[in-house]
Amino acid sequence: MTEQRADPVAAAAMRLEAAVTALAAALTRRPSMAEADGELVPRAAVAAMAERLDATLVRLRHVLADELRAEES
Repeated sequence: MTEQRADPVAAAAMRLEAAVTALAAALTRRPSMAEADGELVPRAAVAAMAERLDATLVRLRHVLADELRAEES
């Protein structure tokens, strides 16, 4: 816990990794029954989640780049 307090970026990365692991586990536990159109997961829901994840990753990249620039200064 002391390391996480000392490095909030590492702590955030660990939480992000844990969230992705939890998401993957949740997807594997979904019922195997297909919806009426034969999709296990609605394409619209997957597209919306992918869009949110992409936006989050873009923000993360910007924050990390800003942090690296600040350390170089």
